[in-house]
Amino acid sequence: MLCGMKIRIAWAILGISAGIMAGSVFAARYHNWSTTAMAFFSSVCATYLTYLHFAYHRGWASNWMPSKFRAIVVINTTLCILAFCGMVACLIIAGVRHQTITAEGLQGENLWMTAVWCWMTFKWTMMSAVYARKYASNVMTPLIDPSQSRTLYV
Repeated sequence: MLCGMKIRIAWAILGISAGIMAGSVFAARYHNWSTTAMAFFSSVCATYLTYLHFAYHRGWASNWMPSKFRAIVVINTTLCILAFCGMVACLIIAGVRHQTITAEGLQGENLWMTAVWCWMTFKWTMMSAVYARKYASNVMTPLIDPSQSRTLYV
């Protein structure tokens, strides 16, 4: 496994652990349920990105139909847009409500923190869409035109 792929996998695993730890803390200590939900969902999205990297690296993705790659790109792009819109909405509402980021302000619902985890979800879903598109191109090009064989991006 080349260094670039190791870094991508390690980065996604870091995202999984960050989402799980943040979700646990925001549930147990702050009782901020929207942030908890977004942190755990972000962790799920990072898990899927990790799977996508492993599938490409191990060659499993070479057996996937082009429609599967398209579905991955469409679903992750949709989630990416929704997460970005959620982040913008959280920032606007938190500003209008004059929420703070002090220890007391973090108790209960705090949309500043929810915006952070919407951003993290945006990041993981965007990366999944981008890498799915790149991996599809690398896997499908040799099948379509063998004379234009590409070096696999690992």
